[in-house]
Amino acid sequence: MSIVSRPLNHNEPDLLIGNEHQCLIIKDLDSNVVAKIHAPHSGYTHDLLESIDYYAHSPDGWEAYLGSVWIGSSEV
Repeated sequence: MSIVSRPLNHNEPDLLIGNEHQCLIIKDLDSNVVAKIHAPHSGYTHDLLESIDYYAHSPDGWEAYLGSVWIGSSEV
């Protein structure tokens, strides 16, 4: 599993900035939406996004988005 919203160095963008209050959308590998999880009142954090069990929503693989911004995949 790989959520890539957190930058690993100063050259990479932080995909969470500006998207903290977007709905988390989980899609299966056929691009079907399998879950929409509204942001907590305080917004998503990197730790919260990384703690979600994405396979519980799509056991055979998944793509994750905050709104329309791709933030990770089981295929990364």
